[in-house]
Amino acid sequence: GSAATYYTAPNSTYAAIHAASVYNPTAAAGDVVVHIVPAGETAGDATTIIKKSVGAGVSAALAELVNHKLEPGATIRAQGLACTLNISGAENVPE
Repeated sequence: GSAATYYTAPNSTYAAIHAASVYNPTAAAGDVVVHIVPAGETAGDATTIIKKSVGAGVSAALAELVNHKLEPGATIRAQGLACTLNISGAENVPE
């Protein structure tokens, strides 16, 4: 399937990821793939940050996403299980 968009950095706004985790509420293990996609591009191998197998009923940290920066218009996209994706961070609007 295609990667769904979970966040888009607004115009003139830079973003940084400080923490990320995923929870798999399903009864089967599976892979979750997370991308950081520059504005105007599509999710694919070149934009993949992490592909992680997540067990049934398990939470997992996504440490590979921490400290990644997003330029204005960049997106965080993910595909895989019907998982809960939690990402926190900060936005910066330069003056």
